[in-house]
Amino acid sequence: MREDPNTPMRAGARRLDDGRVLHLVRAVRRLPGKREVWRGELEGRPVFAKFYLDAGRGKTHWQRELDGLAAFRERGIPTAELAYAGELEGGGWPVIVLAQLPQPLSLKEAWEQGDAASRERVLREMTALLARHHRAGICQTDLHLGNFVVSNHEIHSLDGDGVRAVKGELAQEASLDNLALFLAQLPPEWASRAPALYDLYLTARGWARGPGGGDLRRRVERWREKRWEERRRKLLRECTAFVCRKTAERLEVIARADAGPDLDALLADPDASFPGKDQALKNGNTCTVWAAQAGGLRLVIKRYNVKGLWHGIKLSTRAGRAFVSWENAHRLLFHGIATPRPVAVVKIRRGPLRPVAYFLAEEVKGVGAHHWFRDAGISGGEKTRMADRIAGLFRQLEDQRISHGDMKASNILIVGNEPMLIDLDAMQRHSTEASFKKAWERDLRRFMRNWDDEPELQTLFSGLLQSAL
Repeated sequence: MREDPNTPMRAGARRLDDGRVLHLVRAVRRLPGKREVWRGELEGRPVFAKFYLDAGRGKTHWQRELDGLAAFRERGIPTAELAYAGELEGGGWPVIVLAQLPQPLSLKEAWEQGDAASRERVLREMTALLARHHRAGICQTDLHLGNFVVSNHEIHSLDGDGVRAVKGELAQEASLDNLALFLAQLPPEWASRAPALYDLYLTARGWARGPGGGDLRRRVERWREKRWEERRRKLLRECTAFVCRKTAERLEVIARADAGPDLDALLADPDASFPGKDQALKNGNTCTVWAAQAGGLRLVIKRYNVKGLWHGIKLSTRAGRAFVSWENAHRLLFHGIATPRPVAVVKIRRGPLRPVAYFLAEEVKGVGAHHWFRDAGISGGEKTRMADRIAGLFRQLEDQRISHGDMKASNILIVGNEPMLIDLDAMQRHSTEASFKKAWERDLRRFMRNWDDEPELQTLFSGLLQSAL
């Protein structure tokens, strides 16, 4: 008999349909109602067990995983040994059990733990592996680095669900599109390596030449947009990254990594953490901002105030600025643009026409650019270097056609050696060059007005932003 798919599985013994006993030790990944992945033991061997909990499509994903793993084995692509494929005893959930590889290190771990040279090696090895996949007629559609594991100095491909196999080699069009999908996942600061990796791929395929760099850039940009849209659609729903709770009175979405009793207690009544007007970071008509703490997590809470009856009516029929800030913070981080990490967003209905919303971000210790650049204790050289970093931030925004909407210097925090954008509820990503240009010019004019009383700073920023002005 199958258990409730929405109730997390527990460590302990599970009997398989063939009579063997699988011992579950620790959950590695949980996607409520869909999948769970566990470390465990089967007949004394360390294994990974993947359970498919979706009564509607679980069996389909289970079969696709099996087919993909079989394609790896049949075509000479290293993968983990299949230890069991079937169901739990008595008509339980479908499960696939893979033997743990010796001394495994995922490419994700290698990337996170490595220095620049190690990361360069990861990219080159992954590019060579993709060429090997494509020569074998395999197209892997989920190219997350966590799906590839190094063991005995060889990369093993583990995710079979994302595999599409064809007869013979993968055609050039499909091959380059799959390569672009991989390159689209590179952190923005590594995007400049794409041309070199493209050349490496062409060599590995034995192709003297392929379409030009412009074609590759267009493919990569198209995949980036698709990946962002996939991410955006998950921002307000239950998934691996977020806990989503919805009732008639409230909607709250929490970063799963931060979810827990301490944050739940704060979110039950965010206003209870308000320290008073004298200690608030901002106490205006449109919003109120203050610092709070949930366990060991330091937060900044921004409450969006209802200004009147008609404002309340409008807010009752739309998401509101808190949700705009939530989406925009995730958009910036997706594109490698620094902003405080978003933790939660909450909307509470206090009567039919008086919704109140809160946006919570991790607190960062920084100084507004308007104060930082006027600090006499900071040298001219340091100010020049920081101004150059701010100009780099502007270039990142311009590359993505993002306008901020309120480019006061106080909305750029200097955190250590890095400028960070805050106050994101007026930020927009423009679909056309014409609309972006108009908003971008407003942003630049507003930013330059910050330095009207500081001619040297105005000259400095004017020079650095000359191409944008």
